[in-house]
Amino acid sequence: MGQQPNVLTPDQSPQHRLGYMIRELRNARGLSMRELAAKTFVSHAKVQRWENGDRPPKDREEAELIDRVLGAGGLLVELWQEIGRGVSEPVHVSESSVHVSDTSLDLATAISWAASSDGEGIFVPQRLDDGTVVLVALDRRTLLRAGVGIGAAAVAGLSTPAAASVNATQDPFGFAGRFTESWPGLRLSRPVPDFGVDWQALIPGGRSMLGSQLSLQVHPARVEAGRVIVSVPDQRRTEEFLNRPNRSLLVGAVASAGAPQFYVLDGRKARGRLARNRNAHEVTAPTAYELDDFTQGILWAVANYDDALQADDQALAETHSDLRAYERLSASAVSREAAPGLNPVAHMWLGSDFCARHILRALPDLPEVPAFWTREQRGEEASAWLIFDHKYPYLRETTKALGSTSTRAFCIPENVVRSSPRHERILLFLAMALMEAMGIHTQVTSDASYEAVEGFVVAPDKEAVIANWVGGEGMWHVDVTARSSVVREFTNAAQDVGAHSVTAAATPAERLRALAQYLDLPWSWLIQRSAQLAKVGSSGLIQSRSRLVSPDGIDTACRYVGSLPADR
Repeated sequence: MGQQPNVLTPDQSPQHRLGYMIRELRNARGLSMRELAAKTFVSHAKVQRWENGDRPPKDREEAELIDRVLGAGGLLVELWQEIGRGVSEPVHVSESSVHVSDTSLDLATAISWAASSDGEGIFVPQRLDDGTVVLVALDRRTLLRAGVGIGAAAVAGLSTPAAASVNATQDPFGFAGRFTESWPGLRLSRPVPDFGVDWQALIPGGRSMLGSQLSLQVHPARVEAGRVIVSVPDQRRTEEFLNRPNRSLLVGAVASAGAPQFYVLDGRKARGRLARNRNAHEVTAPTAYELDDFTQGILWAVANYDDALQADDQALAETHSDLRAYERLSASAVSREAAPGLNPVAHMWLGSDFCARHILRALPDLPEVPAFWTREQRGEEASAWLIFDHKYPYLRETTKALGSTSTRAFCIPENVVRSSPRHERILLFLAMALMEAMGIHTQVTSDASYEAVEGFVVAPDKEAVIANWVGGEGMWHVDVTARSSVVREFTNAAQDVGAHSVTAAATPAERLRALAQYLDLPWSWLIQRSAQLAKVGSSGLIQSRSRLVSPDGIDTACRYVGSLPADR
């Protein structure tokens, strides 16, 4: 399946531009892929193919339906028509426009406004190098074709190439330039007026993650005696920034001979430190909180999961109680329609929690020590092991119930590794390190033919427990079965992966070293960064707000990896 680009360039095909516009408008409307699929009477997979540019809508009727659902005002139909004609016209601008003065306008909003307007296009603000803001006219067809050409570059607040248009006065520490380049999908904007906020950060989502938002305040900093000292010259402004209820980070910029280094501290933690010393003009942070791929992955996962679960907290608690009725059944397959209105992360939590309790109920009745199989392949799904509140206790309880070492197999094909960003691979590594820390022997197959195998626990050739919440059509599918064909399939899969694991080794340290090599992660660096974070804990980096999110998994994994020998 093709990979949808983060941004669009004028030389891309109308088919890919159509996919990009469908995705941007869907996000602007606050719809998930599954919700769009339901409204257009197609499958979730078909929506994915539209947005990836793999396959356009089959006919004009389908294109018109998507256009109506997304409120595109004919924009999507126009581009669908161009696919058949093979049109690739140069970008142009129109004299007739709807005037827009919001300097925080993003591309999805611009498209939406153009689609709903009576005019032929819009004016979007462009900040020049000298700080002057001018309005650039964009017509509807420019918005369709330009993507990031004139269109996105002119939209203040779209951060993909924003660093190029931010001058030194606006970004004296080089923060925007550094992180919009190193963190794909991150969007930074400078609010006007700022009310104490230097940068508003839109954290990218994922396959199920919805994205998150952070407010940032950046200050000069220095490193002394193993600590980062962040200077806060205007304490009132910083207190105003930190006292708001939204999630915030205080950022310290340390100048160096090469590129500057940035360190972050969760806003609540920084607020507490300032409150203890009202006359202080400095805040300390651990050097472990340097913003790099390691901490970026943790910030990304915790912010996404925490915000999504907190947003649905009351409805999620009510649904969780209602769905307990299924515990009386030995088998159930529950669709997402059983929890209407909940976001995809809430569905993930419900499925994961139910499967964990299903396995714990079934374990005592299995005739021998079983083998476990899990479907997580990427950091997004695997980080649930590190973050969901029930995961760490579940691992602890399964180890206690079995009274011995067990195995847990993963199917992670090479193409999945290659397509995963580094911060996701780090999260996957830490999730498997958490299992090794609990005495669970992890195994990995690169054979893609096992991707479709459901999550299971099998007592070889005797009985199997099915417990699947990752990659299925519904929230979960659980069962307990002794059916010979099913048990034999699971037994063969577990034994084959056990015999040919790409991380096969005699000790946990050797298995994790082999895993790091397979995921293309530097072993010594993983140990160093894990040890640093283990000393101070992850909650000062980013504090959870949802009661369903816990730092225990992250901290346990880091303590374990940090204790391993860096050399053979």
